[in-house]
Amino acid sequence: MRHFHLIGYLPNPKGVPVQKSRCAWILSIALFCLPLHAEEIQLKDGTKITGKLTGISNGTFQVKTAYGDIQVPRSQVISITFPENQSKTEADAEESKTRPPVDESLNGTTYTNRTEKFQVKVPQGWLLAPELAAKSPDIVAALKSPDQIYFLLVTPEKYPGTLSTYKVLVETQYQSKFKDYEKLSDTQIQLDGRSSTRLVWHGKNTAANDAAMKAVVYILPYENRMVRLTFLTLEPLFDEGLPLFEKIATSYQTTPPATK
Repeated sequence: MRHFHLIGYLPNPKGVPVQKSRCAWILSIALFCLPLHAEEIQLKDGTKITGKLTGISNGTFQVKTAYGDIQVPRSQVISITFPENQSKTEADAEESKTRPPVDESLNGTTYTNRTEKFQVKVPQGWLLAPELAAKSPDIVAALKSPDQIYFLLVTPEKYPGTLSTYKVLVETQYQSKFKDYEKLSDTQIQLDGRSSTRLVWHGKNTAANDAAMKAVVYILPYENRMVRLTFLTLEPLFDEGLPLFEKIATSYQTTPPATK
């Protein structure tokens, strides 16, 4: 396999140090993997609804709000956004403070996450990426290739709705964060014994001087929660890395609780 140093593929506008661009690209990776939290739904009549989209049925969105569950005709929706300045509730803030460190280990090619109870196989030489995991307490696993051109992020999220609805929200989130976002494929696969979704997309990262990025995202549904496995790199490196990403994803499996 050929290897490229990440710096060689980063745009380097006049006056912007290459190393600074590289750091911006790597650290911004974590931003689009953050949980969805609440959505802001803009209607044609000017109404804004803040809540959680939990289902779609016969052209109607099912939305869970602070005031109860409501139904919103899809034809009346102009946009769904994820406000960047969205404030967390006191409960969310307290949870972030009290959340214990992730219990994880990487022994050879076996990564084990005892906090979220899963295991995955990675290529020899891969490393933990604490600088990415530190960007959000919602990222429970972050790993990278030795040359820092391929990345894996694992983000579980509480979600009571369906996989199809969650997928719509995830795509809307990507569209809001990446310039010229385009979904390239959407397929159903089996991962960890579950019917899951595999999305491939590309777009430009405005936080890193419009660096062209490409990713494959696997969404696994569990009871009242979703787990995203996100593999990404700069677009010129994606095709070479895809077989590696696929192999890692197929090795993902939940592990039984430890016995005392």
